[in-house]
Amino acid sequence: MSTSDLHVIVIGAGITGLITCQGLKKAGIKYSLFERDVSLNYRSNEWTMAIHWALPLLKEILPEEVYANIPSIACNPVLGIHSGLYPIINGDTGDLITGVPYQDGLRVPRSKMREMCAEGLDVQYGKTLTDISFNESGNGVVATFSDGTLVSGSMIIGTDGPRSRVRETAMGSAEKAAVTKFPIFHTNMTVSYNDAEKALEVRKKYPTSYLALSQKSLHAFQSISSMPDGPDHPESWVFHMAMAWLGDSNNTMSYPERLALIKGKAADLGEPARSAFLWMPEETKVHKADISYWISQPWDNRDGKMTLVGDAAHPMPPYRGQGLNHCICDVSHLLKGIVGVRDGNTTMVEAINTYEAEMIPRGKEEVSCSVENGMMLHDWNKIQESPVFKRGFKPMDGHSNVKPETVGAEA
Repeated sequence: MSTSDLHVIVIGAGITGLITCQGLKKAGIKYSLFERDVSLNYRSNEWTMAIHWALPLLKEILPEEVYANIPSIACNPVLGIHSGLYPIINGDTGDLITGVPYQDGLRVPRSKMREMCAEGLDVQYGKTLTDISFNESGNGVVATFSDGTLVSGSMIIGTDGPRSRVRETAMGSAEKAAVTKFPIFHTNMTVSYNDAEKALEVRKKYPTSYLALSQKSLHAFQSISSMPDGPDHPESWVFHMAMAWLGDSNNTMSYPERLALIKGKAADLGEPARSAFLWMPEETKVHKADISYWISQPWDNRDGKMTLVGDAAHPMPPYRGQGLNHCICDVSHLLKGIVGVRDGNTTMVEAINTYEAEMIPRGKEEVSCSVENGMMLHDWNKIQESPVFKRGFKPMDGHSNVKPETVGAEA
């Protein structure tokens, strides 16, 4: 198949979809990228993400001029890409439990990562996918959108997140593609103390971020998210904070009610977590995060004309910092296959089958591990045996799987 004949349709302009299209663009392969939201970063809820073992893969995927911006989007621009130990602390005392080793790690805010990865791309916003059909001749696919738009291409890639519409088609039904709810009350907050002394105090011991685990079966997390006016103006620093505990979700609570709930739990914590949460301004919006997962399994790729990448293929709880790294790994493997098709070294069906043969077992293993890890981090008697303590941030290899029905219910 020549480059002129190859046209890849990508559904979902989150970070994974953007990275995919950057790689396609770099390879000179035609793409069409569609996003149901009306603009970049339309959803205002912010959080931070860790890139570690997949950073070298990201460098290979992105055009050189895009990757060059990586240091500028770091949550802590003073440190940027660095190696060290990630602190896991005793939330009740503030004492260090362990430092998880990592090499060449980078923590980035979601919004800045999306902005960087969107650089130079043509994204068609406000496009909600309603149907996928496959040509009777066996050559190509047609995507239909809610506004009546029809787009034909050589293949379609679902990068449309945990509740992927493309996954429903690949699995043959919405039921088989449905996520399972992780039984946790998880909150995310964007916080600015507007006070230099407080901002300096809460990150004095841990310059970038930390995870605090409590004997009361909750975890607390804080990370610097951005320094809008630079490192010399702590009064403007913005933090990403999270607190979670096992239990049923309550989505009826107001922002002030959630804030009061969190501050009540924080009162019993040790420093620095105690002050970090108690000092949150009263106008802080406490967002309730929807944590769910789907155990990766084989799907019908329609002879190589459809596949899934990232959270569409393996949505997982975020408690071992693996989600974005596996998304990047997926894109790396998939692009190699598509470039092989472009160069005439393989067929599309061979390329996609090869990609899925590696990715689906890896996704299944990592989702299972993340589910197990998320449960163990909320059981004080088991945290030392959890995958994040035993394996650190390295991808899993040969981990036994967890059956989804033993943890939660369909969400």
